[in-house]
Amino acid sequence: MNLTSTTSFRLAVAVSGLTLSACGPARIELDPSSVQLFGRGQKTAIHAVPFSKNGRPLPDQRCAWSSSDEKVARVEGRHNEATVTAAGQGRAVARCTIGKLSAEAPVTVSVVSRVEVTPKELELRVLDEATPTALVVRALDGDGREVQGRVIGTRCLDENVCRGDDRGQVWPVGPGESALVVQVDDGQAEARVRVVDARSAAARPRAVSGNPMEHLDDPAPAERKSRARR
Repeated sequence: MNLTSTTSFRLAVAVSGLTLSACGPARIELDPSSVQLFGRGQKTAIHAVPFSKNGRPLPDQRCAWSSSDEKVARVEGRHNEATVTAAGQGRAVARCTIGKLSAEAPVTVSVVSRVEVTPKELELRVLDEATPTALVVRALDGDGREVQGRVIGTRCLDENVCRGDDRGQVWPVGPGESALVVQVDDGQAEARVRVVDARSAAARPRAVSGNPMEHLDDPAPAERKSRARR
C-alpha cells in the first residue's frame, strides 16, 4: 500500500468514526442497572456507557441526567458519571438521555417511618457495676417492611435517671422515673423507665452526717489547737 492509499484509508476510518458519533449511540448501559438506598441522604454512584450499533463504546457521547421524582431521589452528574441521593421513601428512575435515546435505572429508597419498641415499661436497677439493658426494636419503612441494620438511638428525657446509646440500650443512672425516646431515621417510639438503687452498701456514696459547712464558721483547726495550749 503506497502513501496515498494509506492516507486515504486513515481518512476513511476517521470519517467513518465521525459518522458513527454523529448518528449517536444505539444503546446506553448503566452500571449499576438498579439502585437501592436506605436512609435519607445516602448516596451512590452510577456510570453510563453509550455504544454504537457495532458495539463500540462512544465515550464522547454525554448524558443529560435526570430523576423521575426528586422527592424520592436526586440525580446529579457530569458527562457519563452521576450521583444518586436518597431524598424520601418511594421509587423513582435515574435516567441518562443522549439525543432521543435514554436508559433508565430503577431507584428504590427505604426510609424508616415507624418504630416499635418492646417492652413499653422497663424497671432497671443501679448495680455496683454499670450494666445496660437492650431493647427489642423493630424499624418499619413507609411500605411496612422491616428494615435491618439501622442506628437505633435511645435517650432518656431525665438523664439523672437513665441514659441511652446508639445501640438500642438503656443505662440506669439513679432512682426515679423517666420517659425513654427511641429514634430510627424518621420513626420514633416511647417507653417508660423506672430505676431503683440496688447497689451494695459498700458501693453507695457514704451518707453525710452533721453540717458539712459547719467548719467554715469555725476557726481553722491549727488556730483551735493554738488556743487550747494557751
